[in-house]
Amino acid sequence: MSHNLKLTPPLHEVGNSQVSTTDLSASESDFHNSKNDTSAHTYSESYFDALYNDNSDPWQYQTRWYEKRKRDMCLAVLPQAKYTNAIELGCGNGVFSALLASRCQTLVSIDGNKQAVHLAKQRLAEVEHVKVIQGVIPSVLPNAKSHFDLIVISEILYYLSAHDIDTVIAWIQKNLAVGGTLLCCHWRYDIDGFAMTGETVHQHLNQAFNRVTHQTNPKQGQQIDSKTPIFTHQSKVLDSDFLLDVWQRSPETVAMQENLV
Repeated sequence: MSHNLKLTPPLHEVGNSQVSTTDLSASESDFHNSKNDTSAHTYSESYFDALYNDNSDPWQYQTRWYEKRKRDMCLAVLPQAKYTNAIELGCGNGVFSALLASRCQTLVSIDGNKQAVHLAKQRLAEVEHVKVIQGVIPSVLPNAKSHFDLIVISEILYYLSAHDIDTVIAWIQKNLAVGGTLLCCHWRYDIDGFAMTGETVHQHLNQAFNRVTHQTNPKQGQQIDSKTPIFTHQSKVLDSDFLLDVWQRSPETVAMQENLV
């Protein structure tokens, strides 16, 4: 999934201009105010149907350097080379899914749009360890018998209501395996017709997972329990155009995993 470039300023107008980070308290206020907005939609089926009407690549995933660069950066910051059991929320037409598949033993990719799922299934038809599912997030989210060690959420949360974002966060806390990775990436600009932005979404994610980290991190000098479900902020990319955050459910950095420190 991605932002809708048709409904945002053209890239030549945006250029490399720096988008100022929204004040945390203001963004959280906006987020919680939207939870009380009864007009907020859980999922806009007509919005995505219009995007995919006679268009197999509405965000030009396959032709825009912006999109390729963003995908490459997402793959580069993943703290593990391989994952056993991965899930991607908002797979769109499956361009990023095909790249994720090379890093995963199994991958479940989900999207709410029928045409997007059809395109993703076509693209991944010969990749046997990938399953593409149509369903609306968060109602379609599975409660896996074995937890996911990679959860990817790219360009989707600001299309959901604030209540549904909180439901997704609760699902992550329950279903991300100990030692697993959570990657979230979102466009920073306003999207016409939607109250959320990448700024609002990522500041809420940071508040949620940093709170878990502070509650579960051992104090200095205490022995770390390997079974403790700690969320550690592994990476943060503050690009002019998008936000990229990676958490691990582990206190170990990549260097620690490689016995470098």
